[in-house]
Amino acid sequence: MGLALPLAIASTALSFMGSMSAAKAAKREAALQRRQLQRQIEGAQLASLQDHNARMKNLQVFLGTNDALSGISGRDMGSDRSYRAIQEKAKREMATETDRRFVQSLNEQARLSLAQTVAMEKGRNLSRAYRYQAFGTLFSGAMKAQPLMAGSPAGQPNYGFTPSTSGLR
Repeated sequence: MGLALPLAIASTALSFMGSMSAAKAAKREAALQRRQLQRQIEGAQLASLQDHNARMKNLQVFLGTNDALSGISGRDMGSDRSYRAIQEKAKREMATETDRRFVQSLNEQARLSLAQTVAMEKGRNLSRAYRYQAFGTLFSGAMKAQPLMAGSPAGQPNYGFTPSTSGLR
């Protein structure tokens, strides 16, 4: 018996602690990825809002320039169909562009949200696997230590095989 039993116990304990530590690390890593993806979602929302505001500002500048040109040319905006048509077309195109960009923004946010959920699930699954591994190590260590304990016949495991059960005499 001697040194073998304490070494078997120590080996099992170290392996168990290593697996439990890896489980905690997997959870921390998943939480970090979730926070990072949440920041990306918030960044995408902000970028979308800034992009929308810039487009609306450009539309207002265009409409203001169009009004100024109408005033300089001496044409009446209320009755001049060509100026009105230009403005209406610009508004329609801006509405279409705004809708398209909004849908793109929602798609990006949904993609990031899915990645966030997947990262959390991967972390949970990996953590669970490490915990199972840790407890499997305990059971395996117990099975390996059993033959080394005092009172075990010749330090060999007995798996139910004896000369009397095998038919040998």
